[in-house]
Amino acid sequence: MVLTVLALLAALWLAVCHAVLDSPRVDPPARSDALLVLGPPDPTRIEYAEDLVYHQHVADTLVISTPDAQPFDPPEMVKYYTARSFCEPRDGVEVICFKPDPSTTQGEAIKLKELSEQRGWDTVTAVTFTQHISRSRLILERCYPGELRMAAVDFQLSGRSLFTQYLHQSAGYVKAWLTPGCDQQLPGNPKSAD
Repeated sequence: MVLTVLALLAALWLAVCHAVLDSPRVDPPARSDALLVLGPPDPTRIEYAEDLVYHQHVADTLVISTPDAQPFDPPEMVKYYTARSFCEPRDGVEVICFKPDPSTTQGEAIKLKELSEQRGWDTVTAVTFTQHISRSRLILERCYPGELRMAAVDFQLSGRSLFTQYLHQSAGYVKAWLTPGCDQQLPGNPKSAD
């Protein structure tokens, strides 16, 4: 009986994850005051963001979150992140790179709030990967009062990597529910003192 209940709960969790994470509401490209790339700024996200800005002219300001490299990142990715060539402006587009504080989606949302207040942004498009869209929309909307559009890159996750994302995003939702405000933090991961 207990195993049956656990199996049903696991199946329900997988079904909810699939519905929420694999088919999120994604907005069509449209003119925005800024385009925000949520970190890490991997080549796939950067390429898509650059296409939106430089070819589709979605925004004249490209904002890129540049959190620290993670211990599991391959050396070539660490080199790519460190070089930060994507932070160099081109073709009359302003590029703003920042390190989120804390180094989470919430830190990115806090920075978005700060930048939008300074610059009067009414519409922002944020770029992340498919399974992160729903949770990042929730967190960004807590801090940013303007119109938020979400654009997705798809990494074609499957098997173990998809299951790992389901676990990671589920844990992220729990954290988001425990920290309902824009800048409310869990103990142990505070925003650094200014």
